[in-house]
Amino acid sequence: MHDTQSRTESLLDTIKGIQGRSIMLPEFQRDFRWELDRTHDLFDSLVKEIFIGTIIYGKPSFGMTLREIDARPRKGKGSQAKLITQAVGTEEMKRRAQTENLRIVLDGQQRITAIYRAVTGIDEVYLIVRDLSEVSTPLTLELEGLLEEFAGEERADAISVRLADAYKAEVEGWDPEQVEECFLASAYARQQLSEADADTRKASIRIYRRAFTRLIDFYKRQKMVAFYLLDMSLEKFCLFFERSNSRGVQLNFTDILAAKLYSGFNLRKKIDEFETQTQLRLNREVVIRAIAFIRATEGGGQIKIDKSYILEHLEAEDFQQLWDEVCTLYAAALRYLDSQHYILSQGWMPSENMLIPLMIFLRTIGGSFDRMGEAQRRFIEFWYWASVFANRYSTATNEVIITDSHALTQIARSERISARGYFRRLRSLIAEPSDLYSFTRRASLTYRGVLNLISFAAGGFHDWSSIQRIGITTTDLDDHHIYPRAYIASRPELDIDNDEAEQLVDCVANRTLIPKLLNIRIGRRPPHDYLAELKRTKNPQLETSLSSHLISPEIMTDEARNGFFGSFIEERAKAIFALIQRYAITPLAEIEATYGVPSGITDDDEKRSNDLDRLPNMIADGRVHVGERVYVAAHPDKLATIVSGNQVEYEGQRMAIIVWGRQITGWPSISIYASVYLERTTQPLGALRRQDSSLNNDDEL
Repeated sequence: MHDTQSRTESLLDTIKGIQGRSIMLPEFQRDFRWELDRTHDLFDSLVKEIFIGTIIYGKPSFGMTLREIDARPRKGKGSQAKLITQAVGTEEMKRRAQTENLRIVLDGQQRITAIYRAVTGIDEVYLIVRDLSEVSTPLTLELEGLLEEFAGEERADAISVRLADAYKAEVEGWDPEQVEECFLASAYARQQLSEADADTRKASIRIYRRAFTRLIDFYKRQKMVAFYLLDMSLEKFCLFFERSNSRGVQLNFTDILAAKLYSGFNLRKKIDEFETQTQLRLNREVVIRAIAFIRATEGGGQIKIDKSYILEHLEAEDFQQLWDEVCTLYAAALRYLDSQHYILSQGWMPSENMLIPLMIFLRTIGGSFDRMGEAQRRFIEFWYWASVFANRYSTATNEVIITDSHALTQIARSERISARGYFRRLRSLIAEPSDLYSFTRRASLTYRGVLNLISFAAGGFHDWSSIQRIGITTTDLDDHHIYPRAYIASRPELDIDNDEAEQLVDCVANRTLIPKLLNIRIGRRPPHDYLAELKRTKNPQLETSLSSHLISPEIMTDEARNGFFGSFIEERAKAIFALIQRYAITPLAEIEATYGVPSGITDDDEKRSNDLDRLPNMIADGRVHVGERVYVAAHPDKLATIVSGNQVEYEGQRMAIIVWGRQITGWPSISIYASVYLERTTQPLGALRRQDSSLNNDDEL
């Protein structure tokens, strides 16, 4: 970003720029919405030199559709007229920026529109002069000294100057007689001065002229409107809007793309049409990136799908040719995932960016999943779950999307995947049941993935209130605590320490998806109580529903289970991990042997480079000893003692090592191998994970 120094201009400069269309709005900017009282407050602040904020203009170096400042009347004829838009190409944008000082309003549209409308008379705004009867020298007052208020209509009991009259006088060059005629036509002159003596009339005319003149000076005064002029690259232009938040409305690069395409392809209209016809929510970024991948692939050369490439290279013609086809692929991919129970609902899909490689796969096999062979189906199943639990789509997604789209294209063609090291990137980050204790938030890809995997394995979740299956268009799903948080917080008698229970209550092993209203009704009641009532009053087949959520029906039939929270978490975490092993871990070797390209690395080399022992293994072979102490790097004084392969003792309490780490750091999740240090070695536990197990005593180390 260059040329970002603060500048100022007069109100007349701003109005001139708007009228000459050298100040315009991007098409995606929201409409003018200010009520008149906000305009009055704005002018009051300007007169009193109260800072109103800085206007931010941009000089984009790329084409887009622009529109004029809103000059329509607030009501009546013309109020609903369509604002004039203008498609400006990249070269024209650059030329006009240099020769016409073309500026685009990035922030401050409401303020400069309010100024323009009031001064030019689109909105009626009056400066009301205060009572000056007690002022000995009123003709020496500046504008602030004359001002009582700004109002939407003139007053008969006070001298009132219409803002548009002063502006008109300046641009048309009125003489004193024309100013006086304007005053004599005012309500104040007609009603208060019709029978006044000559001296009173003369004094009033002089005050009016003083206010009139000072108002013109106010328009001409420099430093009235502060602004930044940003000569912005495309990347920074997009970032500006993604990180701006005006009244809760955030814009992203697809809004900017809509402005670019507007004259040749109405992106917003097409999105509305799709959602109306399919009853599916369209993730526009997914569709746009898929179009970018297809177009870049067809064009040859380097494949890019980032926002800079999209805005610089995709044109209306690309969307005209590919939009309908790609939207059909999008709907088909979603419905396939739904019918095969990969997703609980559209809103709970682990990552919607995973649709793009699926759409490319579907396009390559001819547009129908019915054309997919069994071997391809098994690969898709593995790829989907392995990607989730390898956490591939949490960061750097553009690169991952491109790599996976190429890989699935090769699978669609019954070819081997040529990308080096591809299958190493599909190794699960969940290596044991206790790893699941770290995942507590809906935003986590793994958290959402776990809930979807349970449903997949069960052939779909069933609603607890009925036997009906939760479907793709369900919008009111809530992630419910099976043992409610409020119940655990009441510190009932449990099979584990209450503090440890409070640390574990939010983890994914204690969560499932049910309708939001049911979740609210459950409140703080223990599981046996609310489930038994639900079976009695709503769903006689609740056992079937619970089984689909990987919850043993015994929790409903045995009241003693209310206290078995620790056992429940441990058992459910093991059951979830068994599913992860089945779908994301165990198939890896066979899938890689079938679809991978030999790398020249021996099996022993691969094992040595990828085997990562867990803490129980490290204790078993002597690399770590029970009784040794550990600490978190940022808190070396808070030492805990290892008592088993997954537990430590801290301040007299036993707890899972991962729970202790979260408690010490306050973090929602923690990697014990990166963040927990062994006191003896002053190194993280991870430093011992790849060491040869034959090196099992301090001397050899």
